Amino acid sequence: MTAADIAAPSAGSRKIKRLAIGIVLFLIVYCGAWFVAANQIETRLGAFLTEKKASGSSAECDALTVRGFPFRIGLFCDSVRLDDTARGASASFGALRSAAQVYRPGHAIIELDGPAEIRFSPGMTVSADWELMHASVQATLSGLDRTSLTYDKLAGTAMLPAFEDDAAPGDTHKVIFNAGHGEAHFRQNGNDLDAALSVDAFDLKLDNGLGLLPPVNASADMTIVDRASLMQRGGWKPDALRGSKGEMRNLTLDLGNGMVTSASGPFSVNDQGLISGEFSVTMKNIEGWRQNLVKVFTDKDGTVMVNNIANMLTALADGKNEATVKLNVRDGIAFLAFFPIGELPQL
Repeated sequence: MTAADIAAPSAGSRKIKRLAIGIVLFLIVYCGAWFVAANQIETRLGAFLTEKKASGSSAECDALTVRGFPFRIGLFCDSVRLDDTARGASASFGALRSAAQVYRPGHAIIELDGPAEIRFSPGMTVSADWELMHASVQATLSGLDRTSLTYDKLAGTAMLPAFEDDAAPGDTHKVIFNAGHGEAHFRQNGNDLDAALSVDAFDLKLDNGLGLLPPVNASADMTIVDRASLMQRGGWKPDALRGSKGEMRNLTLDLGNGMVTSASGPFSVNDQGLISGEFSVTMKNIEGWRQNLVKVFTDKDGTVMVNNIANMLTALADGKNEATVKLNVRDGIAFLAFFPIGELPQL
């Protein structure tokens, strides 16, 4: 046996030892970095939430912890509460769970439990619960690049202030709502903001159990020009859509039994939050819509309005039960031909 034969195993052994030592050192550094990062997140987020209380806009995360070791990292809260004293709004939710892969911390999955209680001044309260609600967010240092929210089996009630002329102060109306499934997707598209929304089997009833309409499936797909900044940190504000313009690629309402209405077209929002635009609207089963809407607009003026609109659509369609018309909206007022038929809410 030569000296080289004796030295060869020894050199190979040293390489294995060095590799093992390197792996152990990496694991030690990785574990230390994970726990340091977790501690920093808990400390800094807790301090940030405490500081926000002084500004009148605050968030509370009860029993805040960071979990997920070794391959994930995420925030966990037993309950969540949001308060905005300037606008007289507050909200409380159940437990929150989030998780992101350590190699991709900007892409997180979030789950939120019910029940939820949301209050707006004056006198509006929304209570809701759901079977599952989760969100996916892809964030950058400046804000969100895209985000999605989905929920299943949403149910709740809304207490709305009464606005009738003979209503006494403090009078409210109770509305019951349910939805089988819903989704909301937002993404930056260059300088523009793309949005896609949908809800399945949405049902709305009064407190006496009277359904306003049959359960509806609704969806919307739109682009808002030069509003990608809404996805950035601090970009969303109550009047954020004022002075904007965009394109409604598709808005669809489906009440079943062939009652489908769709709309598309450009729109704009002025500095007062009033919408203007020109939309191509297709309504199928006009008579079915008429029969259902007169149950909603039960007063004499409302019934006359619904019947007049249905008659106009039927006439424009040469007596057919389906029509495609141009709907013009000017400063929040919708016109069919030259006749005003409704008012859109201010944004």
